[in-house]
Amino acid sequence: MKISENNVILQVDNVDASYGESKVLFDICLKLKSRERVAIVGRNGAGKTTLLKCIAGFVKPTRGTIVYDGMNIVGKRPFEIARLGLKYVHQDKGVFQDLTVKENLELSSYATGDYNWDRVFEYFPKLKSLINRKGANLSGGEKQMLMIGRAILGNPKVLLIDEPTEGLAPGIVNDLAAVFCELSKASALIIVDQNLSFVSKIAQRVYAVKEGRIVSEIKDEQSIKEAAYSCYL
Repeated sequence: MKISENNVILQVDNVDASYGESKVLFDICLKLKSRERVAIVGRNGAGKTTLLKCIAGFVKPTRGTIVYDGMNIVGKRPFEIARLGLKYVHQDKGVFQDLTVKENLELSSYATGDYNWDRVFEYFPKLKSLINRKGANLSGGEKQMLMIGRAILGNPKVLLIDEPTEGLAPGIVNDLAAVFCELSKASALIIVDQNLSFVSKIAQRVYAVKEGRIVSEIKDEQSIKEAAYSCYL
């Protein structure tokens, strides 16, 4: 799908970020258009997760602006940003272990006011059969499904998804690629992942990050896979 130059839903300009005196991000600039799928790739420690956490409000930039849907969200708390329709799916597959799938979804429904789970089950039909299983007894792939399912309640405009394929079997990774393409019909996606085959299937644009800086932005479909590899050199 061709994305027009207009309709930007998220814009990051000149963002720096640090942990104490250790500077992690340097002059980051990126944009995301409505219903676009963007991937961020780079080696471990490149700053990819920190960038997502800056956007989602878990890390406050030391410089720069992050404009979501026309509003500068720097300084807003994570739950405030989530309520605006920008959701962050963490890397750690952190579902509530002692709660069932149903109870996990109920918590997200309570937070968003969205109790329509049909859309969740359309994307992840397996969750319906696991509705009474506790989070502790789910596989890694099932936990990832549940985390994304919780995030799409409330019909967010933007989803930030951190390392969704980590530790998952190839079949589940292929299923996620199809789901993300469907999700982008309603929500824009920024996906951090090191599975380059997966990235080449889903990304319409790729930002390569190296040592806290964006070193390239690739728009051409033919070049996306090569660009992903280049940031690991």
